[in-house]
Amino acid sequence: MRMGPAGSEPRLLSPKGSIQVNETAATILELCNGKHTAEEIVAQIRSTRDDSLANDVRAFLEAAQRRGWIVKR
Repeated sequence: MRMGPAGSEPRLLSPKGSIQVNETAATILELCNGKHTAEEIVAQIRSTRDDSLANDVRAFLEAAQRRGWIVKR
């Protein structure tokens, strides 16, 4: 993860290029460090953002895995 040129938008650096992501996506990706399970990440986001985001976080994790942004262990 890096910050964009303006310094405000988080960006994911991938082999396919730089991808702008929102704050919640950046937080999720930062938690994908091998220390947390998917459900621990869901719980963390729910506790700090919005309790209704659980299904969205799970969907994002699945999409990120399909795109090769994260690797499930």
